[in-house]
Amino acid sequence: MLRLLKILIILSLPILLVLGSVRLVATDQYLAFEYSKAGFPADPYGFDRAQRTAYATATLRYVVDAQPLDAVAGLRLGDRPLYNERELKHLQDVQSVYQKSLRLWHIALGLALLAGAVLAWRAEARQTLGAALQWGGLLTAGLITVTGILAVIGWRVWFTTFHQVFFAPGTWTFSYTDTLIRLFPEKFWFDTALSITGLSLAGGLLFALAGWVWER
Repeated sequence: MLRLLKILIILSLPILLVLGSVRLVATDQYLAFEYSKAGFPADPYGFDRAQRTAYATATLRYVVDAQPLDAVAGLRLGDRPLYNERELKHLQDVQSVYQKSLRLWHIALGLALLAGAVLAWRAEARQTLGAALQWGGLLTAGLITVTGILAVIGWRVWFTTFHQVFFAPGTWTFSYTDTLIRLFPEKFWFDTALSITGLSLAGGLLFALAGWVWER
């Protein structure tokens, strides 16, 4: 029983830390931070920072808050829709993936808290809880380090593989003139991958340290 609870915590921590990091960057504040960077590429087709921020924020709210499609389908750029049909379909897919990941995060959180509470309640099992936190943190740090290195040395392959895992072929490639690329260029996604990597790595190391201290 104790072994099962330990394994449950170890396997839950990478999910909690990585998806928790995704939630932290899926915010208006992160958008503003990215757009304000000196090296962030300007839109070659005319969006200024204020327009980018406004449109990107509305798009992010659609994804994160599970809003109806009309929230983005009704956005206008002059006398035409902001997004074309292919872009709207992809945004629906993105919202679906994000909301599923959010449900997975809640499930992992519930299981980890339940297992942790059981181990913490029993005096003879508290050392096991410390070991679980330590190994879960180390597992997260190891996995995210490998993933981050792969992203840096082979970004295009990493980016393509990620989309092939979560989206149907042909649904996630767009023209450079399409709004999605203008609002969220490749530089945005590279920075975001590094931010998630850094947050997850820091979280994993902190849990490993906390578990080591607890165990002793």
